[in-house]
Amino acid sequence: MKKIVGLLIVFIYTIVSTAQIVGENQPQSWKLTQDYSKVPIVALPSIDVATLKSEDLINDKLAKPWRFGFKHDVNIGFEDGVWTVLENGDRIWQIHIESKKALSLNVIFDDFYMPKGGSVFLYSQNHKKVLGAYTEVQNQESGILGTWLVESDNIIIEYYEPADVLGLGRLHIGNVTHGYRNAESYKQEKALGSSGDCNLDVNCSVGSDWESNKELNKKAIGMLLTNGSGFCSGALINNTANDAKPYFLTANHCYSNPSSWAFRFEWISPTPSCATTASSPNGPTNKTISGATLRARNVNSDFCLVEINSAIPTAWDLTWAGWDKSDNLPSYVVGMHHPAADIMKVCRDDTGPIYGAHDAGNGMAQTWDITAAGQGWELGVTEGGSSGSPLFNPDGHIIGQLYGGVASCSGTTDNDQIDFYGRFAISWDGASSSERLKDWLDPSNSNVTVLNSYPPLVTVALDASTSVEFSECNLAQVGADIKLINRGSDNLTSATVTWSLNGGTNNVVNWTGNLSQNQTANIPLGLLNSTSGNYVINASVSNPNNGTDENTANDASSSTKTLNRYETTQIHLDLLTDDYASETSWELRNSAGTVLFSGNNYSANNTHVIEDMTVQANDCYEFEIFDSSDDGVCCGYGNGSYKITTDNNTIIKQGGQFTTSELTSFATKDASLSILDQNDLNLMVYPVPVSNELTIKTNNSNRYSYQLINSIAQIMLQGSFGEIVKLDVSNLANGVYLLKLNNNNTSIIKKIIIE
Repeated sequence: MKKIVGLLIVFIYTIVSTAQIVGENQPQSWKLTQDYSKVPIVALPSIDVATLKSEDLINDKLAKPWRFGFKHDVNIGFEDGVWTVLENGDRIWQIHIESKKALSLNVIFDDFYMPKGGSVFLYSQNHKKVLGAYTEVQNQESGILGTWLVESDNIIIEYYEPADVLGLGRLHIGNVTHGYRNAESYKQEKALGSSGDCNLDVNCSVGSDWESNKELNKKAIGMLLTNGSGFCSGALINNTANDAKPYFLTANHCYSNPSSWAFRFEWISPTPSCATTASSPNGPTNKTISGATLRARNVNSDFCLVEINSAIPTAWDLTWAGWDKSDNLPSYVVGMHHPAADIMKVCRDDTGPIYGAHDAGNGMAQTWDITAAGQGWELGVTEGGSSGSPLFNPDGHIIGQLYGGVASCSGTTDNDQIDFYGRFAISWDGASSSERLKDWLDPSNSNVTVLNSYPPLVTVALDASTSVEFSECNLAQVGADIKLINRGSDNLTSATVTWSLNGGTNNVVNWTGNLSQNQTANIPLGLLNSTSGNYVINASVSNPNNGTDENTANDASSSTKTLNRYETTQIHLDLLTDDYASETSWELRNSAGTVLFSGNNYSANNTHVIEDMTVQANDCYEFEIFDSSDDGVCCGYGNGSYKITTDNNTIIKQGGQFTTSELTSFATKDASLSILDQNDLNLMVYPVPVSNELTIKTNNSNRYSYQLINSIAQIMLQGSFGEIVKLDVSNLANGVYLLKLNNNNTSIIKKIIIE
């Protein structure tokens, strides 16, 4: 199977991926003058990345965790680091671990015990990446603790011990994992966005009939780090006591010592990419927790149930998914998961699964099969890293967890191949409590067949919500839509939608229609114009069915897009290669995704490469530079750099310090147009004011382009003509518009009133 899996379990009070340390939530040494030259360095041996990646080509297709790193066995204790005694008798222990070219580092403590007041942090030497604090809350009976990833090739591990508990803490490192691929690097090989282009971010729609279930159950989905070097997926699952006991269901083939596991919940992109080549913007990464205890597992349905050792913080607002053990064939199914260690995705099979059986080594595993005969998934897909993720029936109940398959992306569609899930009903019974689910998920022995989620899904009669989605760039502008969603049980027939661009004038749309529960309607905003290049749209809904919205928490939404515009006919690239020029490549793509210019296979190290690339006015472009060894062009192996500029030498982007790739988006626009008197074009525009049809006429046969622009800079009509054109304006709102007529770098602007 090509699904992936597990991770290390570590309870992390706080995980910060940038320098956002405040108050006491930072290593004690950061308050002091720190000389890191005195901290002993443990340099890990180099790894054969090429061989590991060749193995991954096979392993990614098997029922194994998705391997992201090579796990070094180490023996690092207090005797290997350095102690610093503070004036008050407290002391700090530090060790510096380096692994050249690592994309990330994480560790497994094989002896971890924190006394009261003690704490451990992991951080990069430049303080940009930090994990911690690990405190006495993370103490486990096993003495084992795994950490999440620090995105750096070097980490300092720091233990702080108050004077009144001197000598009581224990800390020993048994493994350090060198991360050689991640969400970015993986996609560039076959990158956030490691999974295939046919995947849908979980906030994409998979049908109005499952919208409420999706909004609820995405709060149950977790990403699992197992054995210190691999990723799987899974979900929090409810029990009949409805007591939020932190049971987590995943696949048996993801299993390793759960004491070392780490979990991340609700890693969701705020601006979804829905089966497109566009990258998914990152989402919050702070809901991370560590350490668990095995409760039950069984190869015959490939399930593994653990109990997370720490209580889930109430403030996280997570869901414990419901389940159905009836084993009835569902009409359709939905999956949610983290493919290839990527941000959360969703998939749907409309033909419904069949019963199946697959060789589990010690017998046949009983499965649900997403069949090739049914053309696989209709929306989205699963991949390595999705292993253990839940399969939901139409009612939003778990009926299984992902075991294997050969489904994958073929561009922005799937390959129509099989996936299979271990059946929940088979997992329910077994020879003993360690091999079945019923003892844990039905502690009261109620023998219910179906259990709903906790907290339960609550639906009110009147509940309308909004979301803002940006569409593709066009003519150096950005389009956007507001999605109006009926979350209530009553049909939605009217609502007031209010929106603004960049904090400007509020625009009101009095929507009418007929939406049943979970159905959506698009309100197109058209092409928007922002002189700053920043597009910030705020939207809200009120007055559903001329009544009061009973759930105002989802009324408002906001989304942001930045588009930098430049007046230029060419893009100029100055690339200085590093010590490994052959690792560097680049592309310039237009708004259609077509690669217009590219460069690769450079042979001259530390040499300037100059490229001049012709571009069109009024289009959007992406420049992306890649490094096949995931270490950029600066600064560990040479001092390479790159710079892209316009005709007048305006810098669009410059840099060189990145990992796998760096992407820059920008747009071109027309040169400034002069404003002429309307007589210079012999222009006639009539009638003014106008109600139905506007006529534009000139006294020559030259071609002209026109744009009719509303008061908030939206282009409502556009096109071109020779001597005359008649525009139907009967569907436009009453108000003041600007008519812009262009010819040979000249322009005339005239005020038009529609009434």
